[in-house]
Amino acid sequence: MILPPPNPQAVERARAERQRLLAVFGTAEGQQVLADLERRFETDLPVFQGKAGSYDALDAMRRDAHREVFLVIRCQLELARKETTPTPHTI
Repeated sequence: MILPPPNPQAVERARAERQRLLAVFGTAEGQQVLADLERRFETDLPVFQGKAGSYDALDAMRRDAHREVFLVIRCQLELARKETTPTPHTI
C-alpha cells in the first residue's frame, strides 16, 4: 500500500502539541501530577475487576479509556524528548 506524503502542517502541529505536553508534564511537578492522576484513576489495575464471568463491561470500558489517555500522554512525552535530545553524528 502506498501512503500519501505527510502533510507538513499536520506534522508541525503534532510536534507543537508534543512540546506543549513536555512543557507541562516534563517537569518534576508535572510528573508528580501525572503519577497522582494515574493513581487516582487506578491505571495499574486490570481492566476487568471482580469474579470471572461477572465483569461489569461498562466499568471495564471506563478503566480502559482512562488507561488510554495516560498511554497517549506518555507516548507523546517520549517522542517529544527524542525530538529535543541531540543525537551524536557519526562520520
